[in-house]
Amino acid sequence: MLKTHLWKESAGVVGMRISNTCKKMKLPNGKVVDILSSVFEEMRKWLQDTSGKKEAGGYIVGYQHYKTENITLEQISHPYRLDIRKPTFFSMRDPRHKFFLMNCMRKKSYYMGVWHTHPQMIPEPSSIDWRDWYETLEVDRTGCEYVFFIIAGFRDIRIWVGDFKEKNIIEIFECPHKNGIYLM
Repeated sequence: MLKTHLWKESAGVVGMRISNTCKKMKLPNGKVVDILSSVFEEMRKWLQDTSGKKEAGGYIVGYQHYKTENITLEQISHPYRLDIRKPTFFSMRDPRHKFFLMNCMRKKSYYMGVWHTHPQMIPEPSSIDWRDWYETLEVDRTGCEYVFFIIAGFRDIRIWVGDFKEKNIIEIFECPHKNGIYLM
């Protein structure tokens, strides 16, 4: 069974290991986002964990809970044949990503952001990532007040949220936990 561990690098970068369990992340507004194991399980299939593997990515879908305003990310799309994939570049071009979104919307699961891989142990966003993310804040709308950006390195993942109102992007982290129980 895979477990999630936090690793602190000398540069102060913290990553979270990809897991096969649901993870709770603290949002800037004090609410939480639950990332279901199905998201991590699909992401693991596409990691650039050996040389020669190309970047992968797709959409993230989920929903916001009506009463609590917490968010659940429950599924991701994955690369398809018509996507552009290179060792350090990915672009969604295949129309099946749009079909994925339409099918999810019928099940009340909505576009919440994007994910992609990097050929790094602990991923660092590139200047292209930052530019795309800030453009996303101007153009896209999701099923909540945030848009999620996930980068999966071959060991750890990192997650950022873009705030549509404030027009800023910050990294979010797993909620404190002890012995598998979240302390909230």
